[in-house]
Amino acid sequence: MKTRITFLFFIITTISFSQVSEKWNQYVKKENVRKPEPYYFTSLENAHQNNYKIVKKLDSTFCIVENKNRDSDLASKKNLPVNSLWKLPSNFSNHKEDRSYIIGTNAIEVLISDLKSINVTDLTIIDNQLVLIKSDSEKIVDEIINFTSVTSVSQESLQPKKESKIADQNFTINSINKVHSNFPLLTGKDQIVSIKDDFFDVNDIDLLNKNTPSTLQSSTVSSHATAMATIVSGLGNSSALGKGVAQEAKILSSDFLNLYPDEIPALEGAVIQNHSYGTEIENFYGSLANAYDSQLFLNPDLTHCFSSGNIGVQGYKSITGNFKQSKNSIVLGCIDQNEVIMPFSSKGPAYDGRIKPELTAFSTQGTSNSTALVSGIVTLMKQHYKTTHSSALSNALTKAILINSAKDLGNTGPDFTYGYGSINAAKCLKTISENRFISGNLASKEINSHWITVPTDAKNLKITLVWNDLPAPINSNISLVNDLDLEVLSPDDALLLPWVLNPNVPEESAVRGKDKINNIEQVTIESPLAGSYKIDITGSYVSNDSQEYSIVYEYELVNQFEWSYPVKNDNFPYDGKTLSPFKWDSSFSGGTGQLSISYDNGQTWEVIANGINLDREQFNYIPSAKKFSKAQLKMTIGNTDYLSESFTISYDLNISTSLICDGTTEINWDKPADVGLFNIYQLTGDHLELKEQILNATYTYTDGKIYTVVPVFDTNEGIKSESTLPHDENTNCYFELAFAEVYEENNIKISASLFSLYNIKKIELVKIINNTEDVIGTVEDFNLKTFSFLDTAPLKGSNKYKINIILENNNVISSAILDANYLGDVLFFIHPTLISKNDELIIEAKKEENAVFYLYNMSGQNTITSSLLSKTNSINIKNTASGIYIYKIITDSGGVQTGKIAIL
Repeated sequence: MKTRITFLFFIITTISFSQVSEKWNQYVKKENVRKPEPYYFTSLENAHQNNYKIVKKLDSTFCIVENKNRDSDLASKKNLPVNSLWKLPSNFSNHKEDRSYIIGTNAIEVLISDLKSINVTDLTIIDNQLVLIKSDSEKIVDEIINFTSVTSVSQESLQPKKESKIADQNFTINSINKVHSNFPLLTGKDQIVSIKDDFFDVNDIDLLNKNTPSTLQSSTVSSHATAMATIVSGLGNSSALGKGVAQEAKILSSDFLNLYPDEIPALEGAVIQNHSYGTEIENFYGSLANAYDSQLFLNPDLTHCFSSGNIGVQGYKSITGNFKQSKNSIVLGCIDQNEVIMPFSSKGPAYDGRIKPELTAFSTQGTSNSTALVSGIVTLMKQHYKTTHSSALSNALTKAILINSAKDLGNTGPDFTYGYGSINAAKCLKTISENRFISGNLASKEINSHWITVPTDAKNLKITLVWNDLPAPINSNISLVNDLDLEVLSPDDALLLPWVLNPNVPEESAVRGKDKINNIEQVTIESPLAGSYKIDITGSYVSNDSQEYSIVYEYELVNQFEWSYPVKNDNFPYDGKTLSPFKWDSSFSGGTGQLSISYDNGQTWEVIANGINLDREQFNYIPSAKKFSKAQLKMTIGNTDYLSESFTISYDLNISTSLICDGTTEINWDKPADVGLFNIYQLTGDHLELKEQILNATYTYTDGKIYTVVPVFDTNEGIKSESTLPHDENTNCYFELAFAEVYEENNIKISASLFSLYNIKKIELVKIINNTEDVIGTVEDFNLKTFSFLDTAPLKGSNKYKINIILENNNVISSAILDANYLGDVLFFIHPTLISKNDELIIEAKKEENAVFYLYNMSGQNTITSSLLSKTNSINIKNTASGIYIYKIITDSGGVQTGKIAIL
């Protein structure tokens, strides 16, 4: 059976595209058919003309249709009856025998009865249209697909894989910093974001009071889920990297072990769901893609954001997970701070040539992070739209705004690497504020016309059409159901068509043309004429009564310049460590500028660079020295200066915990030359509050709470350091290091290094002889964290010591027992002399010189000979018989030492 299937698919793949009808011959019944059949093969044109129900698009010309009423006339209208092979996916020859099959149905009870009739009992009902079964491929082909209750068979991976962890965060690349500056009231308040993953750590200091209890949440807590929640809405208590996009949004967690969409009531009002995980490359339209498209079509205000995957090094068509093949969701890739795609970011196209990923956002760690970033942006967009328009922001309009506001990267127009470009959050919010969008609906063959006016001196006109499409049947070779077409007529009557890509040559740039596969279409005009533009939306084919759509448009005015980073309240470097590029928006085509910086409120300026390429819209600046100051940037273009808002230059103080002992915690940090004061913040509830201001770079506390420190210069605050983390009691209890060693042959030196000198009254050296402790040394005047004692009268053999730290409250902190072997006039110290064969014989030399160890039994036979090449040596005696032995050690200088040992 496997051979027959493989051969069949080999035939399919080798047929020429000029013989399209022959390509699908294996689906057509060869015998004469006298009765009405349930399904027929026909052309798409014929199906559209006769309003047939299309159950599978085979390509852009042919399809399978359902004979819903068993119409006997169907066969007479250029339709051919088909067998059941069309129900299989086109990649069925690559099926995995150890994986379950997902059976689609239009009659769940009939399907279950049919399966049981052939002894298929290992089944799980996914929903009223899908059943998961265990079976072999032979039974699938010979029996199961022939049931009329079966509409499709697919194999999909249902095991999610996490795709990154948080290790970077930068709001400047996608202009989120500008949103926080320009829209300070947009915080995500009253918004709920669902994160499909493991459960996040509700005790994480960036996620306190974030959890919206849910029946969907996993019982497994993971750092990945915690990172995703932090990127979306972290409070920023831990550091700049702990600050989320929508800080006041709540998080509803959903277990990603169920890859199918969650029931809407269980989402508790969340209208954004983040999916930062994948499975494996699945280039087909399976039950998961169908399920997400169905949910989004039925719930037009819900938005799903998916990571594209982290296996882009495998090339094009590397998107991970069948659910990411859905049309109505958003799939995100990731770029670095220079807006270059990360090599691992998975690429499109989708299985049927559609543009995937649609967009990119910043992360150098994985597409998980960039997706969580976008989920936060969408949260702010939905909040802003609700506030300004008193209604919900639809998914179609959300996508249209994100895509139309994006910065085009890679090839001109969309491509299969960057999609439509890098998201610009500030432009998204501005689009909503300025109402630069149009909504409508239309029926099949209907044309809607809309007009926009473009002023003089405009450039880069961009118009984007998006609609939430009906779900396609499982295994459809082309997933688009309702086909709308965008055309733009310029004031001089020039017809402008949208960008289209050739999925067969994915590296090629986009060209203008009719789009018959995407539910996103975009027209751009670099140098538009002033006047009225007509936007025509044609319902080329709409299977239901009407199709809703959204249009977004924007244009720039020439010779404009605006700073994007830094803006008001920004810090440079972004997080006190990462040197993020200076960024701006410019419409000076091909122009150059001079970049300068001022540290005295614009009184004097230092030139950073001349001949700055304005089209690049960013500049990497590496300061010659670290500086703590307020600053301002200036871009001089011609005779005009464009000033940035005042921002802060400050660096991370590298806070460290030096002491956790006796109920006291001590922290310290760098003390820069130009910083005289430090503000101490304490975590109170779920936020940081100012506790006090100090002069020194050391701080102690006894309340066990979480603290952070902020540099203060010229009455200005710099960036907060990383916050202290809770530690187990006494984990850093004064002693960093303590040891004893023979010193100058006749002395033993006892040395120690301390984490801190805080609250120490004195330090004592205690010598231990036969369990009796005697103080043999005391230090009461000290200012260094390292010190040593000298025992000038050591005993021959083992000498044991400990160091006691006596605190101001008379509590005593003791070191571990320190041991040193003093040999006196003996050349070597051998221990133990009564030894088990499972132990090793240790030989310590008084001084480092070459010697040879010999071991003899009582009969005088040499059993072991071993060179001693260092001051401490070990001898393996595992294969030596029990008994009494004589050892002899001879040095190169002629020294000899003998003795006895007993081996048990």
